[in-house]
Amino acid sequence: MFTQVHTEAEMAKKGIVLPSYQDAVWSYVKAQRDGDKLYIGDHVGQELNKDGEMETVRGKVGEGPDAEVTPEHAEKLAAQAALRLLSTVSHYVDGDLDRVDQIIKVVGIVNGTPDFRGHGKVVNGASDMLVEVLGDRGKHARTCTGAGSLPAAVTVEMVVRIKD
Repeated sequence: MFTQVHTEAEMAKKGIVLPSYQDAVWSYVKAQRDGDKLYIGDHVGQELNKDGEMETVRGKVGEGPDAEVTPEHAEKLAAQAALRLLSTVSHYVDGDLDRVDQIIKVVGIVNGTPDFRGHGKVVNGASDMLVEVLGDRGKHARTCTGAGSLPAAVTVEMVVRIKD
């Protein structure tokens, strides 16, 4: 008989579903363990395209004429990136998110227009999702910044302390 661990059972009650784990496509790994810490590389916001396939959302975040992604959309993409990060964590802890002791640090990078100043609000999408899923274990130190060029509208990475 399959028994869900606490975190996954709580996610199911809230209707939160982790996306499928996606392996690295180049010469790197999605996460690297160092003692009780798991360093997770960047994950980007993705969503279903018109063909029903997951696709990275690209473009500049902002509110002016040069913007391709609204701040509200980017915030949702950051939340989705956080779910993808948790999917990677789940993969590395054998499907048991109860092994997450604490999210230590989150770094969010927003591909913003030159005049965009709402980076923190965008990255709150990731922070809020981590707290929604993990409660106090999801609260973390955070850095958020903007970039002139990224492979996506929003990129998020994190460091997690895990239990053995």
